[in-house]
Amino acid sequence: MKEVEAYRAFAGTPGIIHSIDYSIATERGGGEDSKTVYVLLPYYKRGNLQDMINANLVNGTQFPERKLMVLFLGVCRALKAMHQYKGGNGSGKARPIERMRMGNEADDDLDSLGSDSSSDSDLDTGKQALRKSTAKKNKNKKPVNNKRSRHESSSKNATADTGADGDHESAQQQPLMGTSSSAELSATSFAHRDIKPGNIMIDDSGTGPILMDLGSVAPSPLFVTSHSQAVAVQDTAAEHSTMPYRAPELFDVHNGAVIDTKVDIWSLGCTLYACLVGKSPFEARSDETGGSLSLCVLGGDWRFPGEGGLNQGAQRQGTAANLKKAQQDAAAGSKEVVISEPVKDIVRKCLAVEPVERPDIDELIRLVEDEIDVDELS
Repeated sequence: MKEVEAYRAFAGTPGIIHSIDYSIATERGGGEDSKTVYVLLPYYKRGNLQDMINANLVNGTQFPERKLMVLFLGVCRALKAMHQYKGGNGSGKARPIERMRMGNEADDDLDSLGSDSSSDSDLDTGKQALRKSTAKKNKNKKPVNNKRSRHESSSKNATADTGADGDHESAQQQPLMGTSSSAELSATSFAHRDIKPGNIMIDDSGTGPILMDLGSVAPSPLFVTSHSQAVAVQDTAAEHSTMPYRAPELFDVHNGAVIDTKVDIWSLGCTLYACLVGKSPFEARSDETGGSLSLCVLGGDWRFPGEGGLNQGAQRQGTAANLKKAQQDAAAGSKEVVISEPVKDIVRKCLAVEPVERPDIDELIRLVEDEIDVDELS
């Protein structure tokens, strides 16, 4: 249900996807605690940013840099609503979060019908009566005539994991919004933790990005106070944060670490690089050297096409053989990727290995606005 709560928390926020409806289903034959959450999301006919990257690779084309930076600016502004949460409508006034049905009311009724020794026809009759009752409550709700969403989200497990981590792990699994007061909500920030081209839809106008897949959203900052909590945070990141776009602090979480919104800045840098080059910087470097992707991330080992050596943030020294190979690869490139220096600088700032060296979302927005001369857009 954490993902459903996130959709409700950011409902009405420009640039962030909203849910149309959701349903909690108990599968026949499943246990009482086994439920599936189905979320109905809008359909965007233009697909996502990854689709556009794939099309560029197939056709041998590139994004017009200005158009790309305008899209990137839209993503940054949407993400700012998470990093500086002010309520679902972004007005600065926290929107009350309704208590959501967790499957205890209607689903328990279905469970009680299913646990009875009555026949299947009795079960179907009971379900029909329950649906009629629910439909009566929602008779004024307009039906949604929509094709099945290509991005319907399903929570694979609606129950929170439990284990030996005690309070620390339960803190990781607690509801995103819970029953916090409006004052607490207005002062809370959140990190998306899974920014990547595949999670950025393009609206039907073709000019506006829509940030989606809120299943990875987590409160920020998160203070890691024990080894067990560090393991839980790292395991959660491995499950919900895509590896080529995952920040280095999520690969190796240790006691005393602070995980904050800077993880999204790193992912934005990887995303912008992928739009420019065709794949994330660490996928590209790992494929080139045959090395481990995680070691490339932790060492900040990446470069732009045609550049020799390691970029800012890499700590190890390249050998003469490595530099020679990089020069040969650059010379053998079939098509030169043209990237302006200001855009390269934005990527470099985002991909600083140390979180404190990365810009926050406000600074990043200023950098992007300066690069595209935002005054001309207004």
